[in-house]
Amino acid sequence: MRKAKVLIGVGVVAVVTYGGFEYFRPAPEVIVYGLTGGIEERIQPQKTVQDRIADAYQRSQNVKGVYMTAAVANDQGKPATFLRDQIADLLETTELNGVVIDVKETGGAEMTPHLKPFVEILKQKNVWVIARIAAFRDDSQVAAHPEYYLKRPGGRIWRDNNGHAWMDPMSPGARAYIADFSKEVIDAGFDELQFDYIRFPSDGDTDNIVYPDYRPTTTPKYVALRDFFSYAHDTVKGYKPEIILSADLFGYAAIEPEDLGIGQRLADIGNHFDYISLMLYPSHFYSGFYVPADSLRDLPAVSLPSRAESSRDTAPAHPGDVVLRSLYSASDVLAGVYRLAAASSSRALEQPIASNAKLRPWLQDFNLGVDTSRGIIYDAKAVRAEIDAAEKAGASGWLLWNASNVYTAAALKPK
Repeated sequence: MRKAKVLIGVGVVAVVTYGGFEYFRPAPEVIVYGLTGGIEERIQPQKTVQDRIADAYQRSQNVKGVYMTAAVANDQGKPATFLRDQIADLLETTELNGVVIDVKETGGAEMTPHLKPFVEILKQKNVWVIARIAAFRDDSQVAAHPEYYLKRPGGRIWRDNNGHAWMDPMSPGARAYIADFSKEVIDAGFDELQFDYIRFPSDGDTDNIVYPDYRPTTTPKYVALRDFFSYAHDTVKGYKPEIILSADLFGYAAIEPEDLGIGQRLADIGNHFDYISLMLYPSHFYSGFYVPADSLRDLPAVSLPSRAESSRDTAPAHPGDVVLRSLYSASDVLAGVYRLAAASSSRALEQPIASNAKLRPWLQDFNLGVDTSRGIIYDAKAVRAEIDAAEKAGASGWLLWNASNVYTAAALKPK
C-alpha cells in the first residue's frame, strides 16, 4: 500500500491511512495528500442521522412561502407555466424562500413524472419545498377499500355537504394508506410533509355517521386524533428521521384550545409535529373573532364580529389584530399556559403540556365576494399587516394562501 500524508477536516477525530480510514464524527472534508504533496483524494463523509435532523430543522425555520396547486406544479401547458414562472420570479426577487405544493387532494394523489424534477430545481435554488397532503377527506379509495370510510346507517358511504367521502381516522388501513403515500412523497425529494384535513368532518349530517373503527361512545375525538398524530410521526420519521412534519389547523383552534367538535386540539398536535400552520384567514372567522384581555402582554380584549353595521368594525377589516392575537393565544397553549378563550369560561385542559412545535401560520392573500361587496379588499397593505403581525408574534415564518396561485408582490420585501 502506498503511504500518504493526511489532512483531516476540522472537528474530526480519526485514524486515517491511504485506502482506508475511520472517524468518529463527520467533517466538512477529509483530504488525502500524495507523497509529492498533491491532493490524491477528497472524501466527503456521510453526516450522522443527528446532524441531518439538526440541519433540516435549522433550514426549516423562518420559511416564508406561498401555496401552489398540483396543476400549476405539474402541468406543462402555457397557463400553468405562466403562473409557475410568476412564483419563481417572486422567489428570486423577494423575501419568499418556500413553496407548498399539493401532492394529494380529495381526489387522491396528484403527482406526475414532472414533479420530482421541479422539486429538484427548487431545491437547487435553496427553496424549502413542502408537500401538502389532504389526509382523511379522500374520495380515491371508496371503490377499492370501502372499509376505510365513514358510512351511513344503511351502509352507504357518508358524504359531507360538498359530496366528499371521509376516511375513519382510526382505520388501520386508512392510516397505512396515508403513511405509504407519505413515503412516496419523501422519495420525490420534498423537505417537509404538511398534513391537512387531519380531523373529523365538520359539516354534513354528522349525527348519522357510522364509524367502522372509531368508537364515539368510549373515545373522545381528540384522543383518536392524538393517536393518529403519534402513529404518523413515528412511521414517517422512522422512514426518514430528518423529514420535517407540519399540520394545518382551523384558525379557531388558536383561540379555543379545547376540541371544536372535529378532534383538533392545539396541545395534542404540538407534541407530534415540528410546525403548526393555523389558517388565520380573517375572512374565515365566520362567527367573529373574540379574545379576552391579555394580562401577560397588557393587551385589551378584542371583539370583532364577522358582520356589523360598519364593515370597519368586523374581523376581516382588522387583519393584523386577528393574526397577532391568534398567535399570542396559540403560543401560550404550546408553552403550557392555558388562558381561557372566553372570559366567562371555567373549563381547562386536563394536562397542559409545553410543546417544542413552532407556529408558521397561513395568511390570507385572497378576496371573498362577501368582503369586497362591503369594501374590504386584501391589498398589499392588508397582506403586509398580516405578515408584520406574524413576525411581531414570533412566528417561525409564514405562508400565503391564494387558490388561484396569484400573490401580492407589493406586500413582500425585496431580497
